[in-house]
This record gives sequence, structure tokens and C-alpha cells, in this order.
Amino acid sequence: MPKLRHVVVDIDRQLEDAIRATQQLDAEQWREELRPRAMRLFAERTVKLAWSRALMKLLVEELCPDDLFTEIVGSVDRVPMRQFPHVVAVALALRHSWRRDDLTRLAKRLRISLATHEQHERPAHRRHTRPSRRRLSGSPRPRQGSALRSDPAKRGLRP
Repeated sequence: MPKLRHVVVDIDRQLEDAIRATQQLDAEQWREELRPRAMRLFAERTVKLAWSRALMKLLVEELCPDDLFTEIVGSVDRVPMRQFPHVVAVALALRHSWRRDDLTRLAKRLRISLATHEQHERPAHRRHTRPSRRRLSGSPRPRQGSALRSDPAKRGLRP
């Protein structure tokens, strides 16, 4: 009986190996021969494809937006065709919104400002791209030309 079990196990392994090899050959044939032909045919037949609700919904679905998408856009079934670019842009933005720098990069590519009204109302503070010497040096003393040097009261001298 144990010998029969080994034979059955060996046959199972051989069948699994044969199935795996067949699947690998099919995948290689698809990638190397059939896929390029299918994609060329698809491309030829979609040359005159216009925006449609089905195309927009498929694109949004591929981007896998979360619940915030529905909160912002509403039902895609009710969006007018002239708003399709807006819908796609929001779906793209949600896809790239998990990191601030990624969302910023997307907004720049689409030439969309992310500045809020608060930022426009506040006085503009110039932000330096690199830290000041003062912070790097660790010295509590101010840099040359600061107000301390010109004000005798701050230097410890009384007028």
C-alpha cells in the first residue's frame, strides 16, 4: 500500500508539472505573439472612440477611488459629459493623494493650484529651500548685521 501511495503522488506531481509547463507556454505565446496582435487590432478599432459614460466609468473604476470620490463627485451615472475630465482628474488625484508630494506633483502636471484661500490672505512668508546657518551651527548668537550689534541696550550697555 505505501508503494502505491508513492506512485500516485509521483503521477500527481507529473500532472501538476505538465499543467504548469502548459500554462507557462500559453502565457509566453500570449505575450510574444497574440497580445501584440490583439492590441494593434484594439488600437485600430478605437481610433474614433469618443468619450462615453462607459469609458469614463471604466477609467474611474481602474483607478480604484475610495469613498471620498463619491463624496466629492457624487454618482458618476449623473455626471454630465462635459464634467468627465473633472471626474477623471478627481479620481487621479485621489489615487495620488496618499502622499503630499505625489499629489503636488500631479497638480503641477495638470496646472492646478492647491493653494487655499487662507494662504492667499496671510502675508507671504518667503520659505527658504535650505535651513539657515544659524540653525545648522547650533550657536545661539545671532548672525552678523543683526539688531543686537546696533542697539547698545541689548548689548548690556546703558545709554
